[in-house]
Amino acid sequence: MNAISAPSQLIIRQAERLQQQHWLLVNAPDSAVAAELEVAALWHLHAGAAQQWQSHAAPQQFGATPPQLPLQLNNASAALLWLPKEKPLADYLLHAIATLLPLGSEVWLVGENRGGIKSIDKLLGEYYAPLQKVAIGNHSLLLATHIKSQPKPFALENYLLEQQLPQPGFNQPLRLHSLPGVFAYPSIDDGSAMLLKHLPHWQQGSVLDFACGHGVLGAWLNRASPALKVSYLDVSAMALAAAAATLASNNLTGELIASDGLNSELPRFDYIVSHPPFHTGLATDYKIGAAFLRQASMHLSSHGELWLVANRFLPWPELITASFGQCQRVAQDNRFAVYRAVRQPPARTTRKGRR
Repeated sequence: MNAISAPSQLIIRQAERLQQQHWLLVNAPDSAVAAELEVAALWHLHAGAAQQWQSHAAPQQFGATPPQLPLQLNNASAALLWLPKEKPLADYLLHAIATLLPLGSEVWLVGENRGGIKSIDKLLGEYYAPLQKVAIGNHSLLLATHIKSQPKPFALENYLLEQQLPQPGFNQPLRLHSLPGVFAYPSIDDGSAMLLKHLPHWQQGSVLDFACGHGVLGAWLNRASPALKVSYLDVSAMALAAAAATLASNNLTGELIASDGLNSELPRFDYIVSHPPFHTGLATDYKIGAAFLRQASMHLSSHGELWLVANRFLPWPELITASFGQCQRVAQDNRFAVYRAVRQPPARTTRKGRR
């Protein structure tokens, strides 16, 4: 997250227009804007952004639920939202923001042109005034509105959607909960459904569900083998909240980890399962996959296994082989492929003794 995003560049260019307010920043990816704005408080949805902002003095919250207490909002007089590309998540955030600030408070929106901001007026509830165009630049758009009427009460539970997934060996289906912004919302994606058909039935050991989304992979495995110790990692606060709801509804437990990748503080696992991401914002980014695989090989125990599913058009076999020295294609169809790799123990070196 070193490069400043295009919407943040537009904010920096237009900083003079934003000088009169104490801002609640929502979904702000770049701490560089702090030098240009009076930041009252921050609400983070992305663990990487939260890490980048951690040294800032303003009150901050990482989570699916918005800051509520006066101390958390720190007298914020207006909100600035970096608009997500997912429209259900944009609707969720706009509703939440309208409940945090007094009537008449300004709410500004910034986002990339191709990320849906040009049609965002269709999502504004009746509690927002018509949008005003403030600035265009950096392939982005800056808009302003204000809260004109009291919105209906906001509750995360009202946005949770449940899907039921039949699981062999169980009379009752696996109950999956999802939230706006979670991958494949509100259901399960075809790639993960394919991976579930081929995952082994491990009876014990530690499992990491990487980029867990609503937790379907880990919950499926843990339900079938209760002795497994399963951890769920995602960069998204919305995903972790959905995974927590999935675990609770299936009487499962597990560690929820908010992280932008596999950091060095994490332990080794016996198994890593994933349908890994390959996008940074709106762009395809193969560096994400390459970094994940390098990290995965270091976070597996000796003879530990990586199982993942990915689109066939992506160069995963080459990336996996580069990190693990081998790659097995377990299954494929016209869209996806399931891959397996095993972390081999380092080769022993023998010294020749003196004669």
